[in-house]
Amino acid sequence: MTLRFLDFPAEIREQIYSEVLSTTNSIVDSDCPDEPARYEYKLDILRANHQIYREAKKIFQDNIFVKITTPWPEAIGHIRSEGKVPTVTTGHKAEMFRDCHLWVFIDTPGAFSHGRYSLLITLEDLEAFTNMWHFSNLNHLGLNAHLRLKLTIQDPHVPDRKIPKALQNRLLLPFGNIKELDNFSVHGSKLLPSIEEALNKERAIPDPSPEQCIESACTLKDAGNESLKVGSYQKALQQYIDAFEAIHIHVSGRVRTIHAEGYYIRDLTSGTFKGQRGDYARMVLRVQLVANVILAYLKLEDFTEAYFWGKRSVLLFRQSVTGDENAEIGSGGVEWLGQTRHMRFAGHDAMGRIFYRTALAARALEKTAEVKTLIKGASIYLPNDKTIQGEMEALGP
Repeated sequence: MTLRFLDFPAEIREQIYSEVLSTTNSIVDSDCPDEPARYEYKLDILRANHQIYREAKKIFQDNIFVKITTPWPEAIGHIRSEGKVPTVTTGHKAEMFRDCHLWVFIDTPGAFSHGRYSLLITLEDLEAFTNMWHFSNLNHLGLNAHLRLKLTIQDPHVPDRKIPKALQNRLLLPFGNIKELDNFSVHGSKLLPSIEEALNKERAIPDPSPEQCIESACTLKDAGNESLKVGSYQKALQQYIDAFEAIHIHVSGRVRTIHAEGYYIRDLTSGTFKGQRGDYARMVLRVQLVANVILAYLKLEDFTEAYFWGKRSVLLFRQSVTGDENAEIGSGGVEWLGQTRHMRFAGHDAMGRIFYRTALAARALEKTAEVKTLIKGASIYLPNDKTIQGEMEALGP
């Protein structure tokens, strides 16, 4: 006897619909590292027959979509490429889509006379979008002062039905970091005053200044150092990651994304680096934090991660000096390292620690060909460190 799909119990069919149509199971990573992921919902199932259409559509409607509309076609590309925000669809399909819980309209006075361009994303990626916008405003101070934002929440399936408080929170509160706009408004049936009040309260909080961000990172770095001293290595690692976040550098696993670089291009008027350029201070902290992260991984005996963090920084440093984009450290390196002997650069001493600690990780992983190059670099940047100089002598010419 052959069972048809519709012979299965309704609960089993719903589970299958969820597997096929849920947002979580529909995301597809891009083959290109510069392109964000995308969503590919298997909507062909809706064409099977009328009963499957009715049942599957109810499951598909559990997904929460957000439509973003602007008058600038380049904004759509910017959201995807710079913000790495995964998309469901763009262009005419996005413009015609009506089953969204939130419409985000961004414009300037008179801008929509030039057209409308839309992008559809999921609720799961809304925070990535608002963070991208937030960082863009920090990079280009005053950008938001020229923009208007209108948010409209709705239940796309039952007109005038109240959206639950938890969902209103998830839809609206991510916009708390979008501040200093020319105009901002929220619309929708049965919008909860408490949600709107919380949103406006968050938007009224000024962004921390570059000085405050840098001091916060310094405090977290110092706390991590103290945790390291008492053997709390995992705690120290998290404090170093939090210090990166404090200066707008997001760390997710092995991916490190640098945001708001333009925000720090100014002279600092207070704090540890008073009188110095903010971008210089941030670079020093970045190098110090990398060195400390490597040390934390060494203490945890996670030599693979210690080596990864160190190798990445060494290769980036070599590329900045020589333009060499080779993905391996190699057994050579004496010539290009010699070129840097008399250079003074941001985080000079910390770079020496990166070289040495990466050498320790490489040795533990039996990458002996690279150890000499790394020790050589460490000896150049830390010429007074007796341990490193002793290791350099032991390795020979």
